[in-house]
Amino acid sequence: MDRRTYRNPPIVEALCTINFSAGRPWNITIPGRFYEEMKGSYPDEPTEERQFQARFEAQGTQAAQFKVDGAATRLVLKNEEKRVSIAPNALGVHALAPYEGWESLRERTLAALDSYFRVVGDQGIESIGIRYINRIFLPGPEVNFNDYFTIMQGLPANGFPGGITSFFDRMEVAYEDIPAKIVFTWASDDNVADRVAFIMDFDLTRQGPIDRDEVPNFLDDLRVRERLAFESLIQDKLRDEVFDADN
Repeated sequence: MDRRTYRNPPIVEALCTINFSAGRPWNITIPGRFYEEMKGSYPDEPTEERQFQARFEAQGTQAAQFKVDGAATRLVLKNEEKRVSIAPNALGVHALAPYEGWESLRERTLAALDSYFRVVGDQGIESIGIRYINRIFLPGPEVNFNDYFTIMQGLPANGFPGGITSFFDRMEVAYEDIPAKIVFTWASDDNVADRVAFIMDFDLTRQGPIDRDEVPNFLDDLRVRERLAFESLIQDKLRDEVFDADN
């Protein structure tokens, strides 16, 4: 696939995540030592955030129940739009808009991983992932989906009134050639009143165990797959008129 670049990219957040196998003791000194390692690159005031683990669980013939398994505190280090977060057995590297580019995000991820290992010690890698969240604005209050996307939203006209005013669609697909999956979420952005807007969210995860030396290539592979998924869903009109493609 030819790599396309855009002068007006729709990315509002991109992140790389690495999850480690449980078993190595976690203590309250680790976030502080990690900050000392990283503060030269992330000089803004760090913050602590509570992160809940949530899931849906079916119980026999009863409706699925929303469960909260517990919460963990993560330390977030900041340098304007660039972020790194650390929590028990988890590392995240974030890029907020304006997007810095894959090469920079990849380099920061590998640097944060090296610092994690220096602080925590050797630990098995359970999974790695990348996620790209896009917010797409289309011109005008009404648009023809076919002009901008290769996918559609619709319902039978004989059973539903009028046009769709809001939607949320989530699909999870497993890759056949590698132990990985992609979760694609597409939804209308109802917070915008005067324009048509959408959220397109691509969340890819590769399961382990993963050797430390494999991480760079596996991250690159996931990024290529994310690009392929994104490009397969959009038309040239969106590329040229909205994203301002330069090739």
